[in-house]
Amino acid sequence: MIILREFQESDIEPLVQYMNMLEITQFITDAIPSPYNISDAQWWIKYCHGNELIKAIEYQGNLVGCISAQVGEFEYHRSAELGYWVAQQHWNKGIASQAVQEFSQRLLEKTNIVRVFVSVVSYNGASIKVLQKNGYQLDGILKQASFKDGQYFDEHLMSKIKPITT
Repeated sequence: MIILREFQESDIEPLVQYMNMLEITQFITDAIPSPYNISDAQWWIKYCHGNELIKAIEYQGNLVGCISAQVGEFEYHRSAELGYWVAQQHWNKGIASQAVQEFSQRLLEKTNIVRVFVSVVSYNGASIKVLQKNGYQLDGILKQASFKDGQYFDEHLMSKIKPITT
């Protein structure tokens, strides 16, 4: 159904289109430039090249999203923070669920990561459901954890832990 792949030059136009849609960017990091332009997309594609922890989500031959993990530092080097988005016109097709399932499985089976976590804005019920469907557990609710567009947001801290075998 989906393919997790490297970003490519043909993704520039859809990236610019998607990253300028409030429906997509409202719950993701403010680190993404706004407005998002062609040079931003070109930089992103170059930045991602060869990085196994950042993947484009392809559906029916088209870029429809992104999924990534940021590995922690120092004593947190066995944890990774998950991030993802899917274009609005592809919501409710199981794309995010499949991407989270495949990507999380790769992280936990093929790397030394033992904990994958994500902080989801409380209003983003669809993303919370995607994570629950994929075995992520609620670690806690972080009150007023983020501030975006003049508003504070509570966030659900969720994680998936690799079973430790001895």
